[in-house]
Amino acid sequence: MVSSRKIGKGQLAKFGESDMIPEATLRKYGAKIVSLKKGEILFEQGENATHFFTVRSGKMKMVNYTDEGREFVQGYFVAGNSFGEPPFFNHMPYPASAVALVDSEVWKCPYDQFMKLLRNNFEVHLKVTQVLSGRLIYKSIMLMEIAVEEAEHRLTTLIEYFRQMDIKKAKSNEPFRVPFTRKQLADMTGLRVETVIRSVKFMEQKHLLSLDRDGKILWKRPTKT
Repeated sequence: MVSSRKIGKGQLAKFGESDMIPEATLRKYGAKIVSLKKGEILFEQGENATHFFTVRSGKMKMVNYTDEGREFVQGYFVAGNSFGEPPFFNHMPYPASAVALVDSEVWKCPYDQFMKLLRNNFEVHLKVTQVLSGRLIYKSIMLMEIAVEEAEHRLTTLIEYFRQMDIKKAKSNEPFRVPFTRKQLADMTGLRVETVIRSVKFMEQKHLLSLDRDGKILWKRPTKT
């Protein structure tokens, strides 16, 4: 069943948020590159947010860990994506830790310098606002899903959100190749990996999706009813 909640394309940043801030602009305002090895922590939950971060290369995740060692992933971020903005803008501690999924490089810009960047570059300011708006929509959608919905509904809503975030795929009838593993889908929806694997099989039997040669999920555009 496809979620009845509609996600307005005009309110969303382009999937991937690529090239949100030109590197030349970041350098001009004092940003430095931080190199991270796979598994290295950039900042931990509870640390004060003093810098604006943008992925230059590689892949980062923001994650919470339970006392039992389970992960809940707040988001994955690739080249061009910024992350950790809400506590940065509000002078608050980070609500989650940032960890490198692979060897990565991250731009790090001090608060005062980034404020100057925003004041002097309206297009960047607008793009940051659009990105944050899109993430607020995502958070509100997933909060409701995790609170009340079953596994298949959670997965449907999450995948459909990312399909609509990909502007080209949102307008196409071609299947959307989901850029996440079963474990990553589990981490983002609060489900167990086994539950996601089982749900994907059920959804495949219902012809809601198919799998490519690499086992990646090919999501079909929902049919209006």
